[in-house]
Amino acid sequence: MNPGHKVIVGITFCLILVTTIAITASHAKDHAIGNHVHRAYEPAAIFLDVNLRKDTLSLFLSISPEAATVITQRPLGSLARYLKAFTPLVTLPEDAQCRQSQQQFFVEPTDVLLLKSDSLSAPANPREISGYLEYECQHPENLSHFTFLGFEAMPDLKHTSVWLISDNWQSKQRLNQDHQKVQLKKQQDMTDFFVDFFTE
Repeated sequence: MNPGHKVIVGITFCLILVTTIAITASHAKDHAIGNHVHRAYEPAAIFLDVNLRKDTLSLFLSISPEAATVITQRPLGSLARYLKAFTPLVTLPEDAQCRQSQQQFFVEPTDVLLLKSDSLSAPANPREISGYLEYECQHPENLSHFTFLGFEAMPDLKHTSVWLISDNWQSKQRLNQDHQKVQLKKQQDMTDFFVDFFTE
C-alpha cells in the first residue's frame, strides 16, 4: 500500500469514527431527554404550599387537570366549587385560636392565556385548580401542626406534596391517607434536647 492510499484510509477511518461517536452521543441525549419527559409520576397527587409568617397561616393548593380526572369524576369548575363548600378543609389546634380570613378556589382561565399566544396553532395551556386559604391566629406559638382533610373531600386522592416555609424553618413533607398531619414546627431531636438541657 503506497503512502497516498494510507492517508486516504486513515482519513476515512477517522471520519467513520467521528460519525459513530456523534451518532452515539445524539442517541444518548435523545434517550436521556425521553426519560426526563416521560418519567413516571403519581397522577392522583396534588400540591400544597404552606406559608407561616408570624400569626398568619397561608395555604396554596394546586390540582393539575391530570390529577383532577383521576381523583374525581367532577368537571374542574364543579370540583373547585365543591372544595370551596367543603368545610373545613383543614383542622388547626384549638389552643392556637385561629379563624379563617380568606378562602378561594378557582380554575385557571385558558382564554386569557390563549389571547397571549403568538400563534394560532400554539397548544392551549392546560387549566388547573388553584386554591387559597388564610388563617389569622391569636396564639401562633401553639400552631404546631394542622390536619389536611383533602383526603376526605377527595377519597381517590393518593398523595399530597407539601412545601412549608415558616419564619424559622423550611421542609418538604408528603401526606397520604394514613398520614394527614402537616408539621409546622421542627421537632427537636435528642441531641438538641441534651444541648439545651446542659447549657441552661
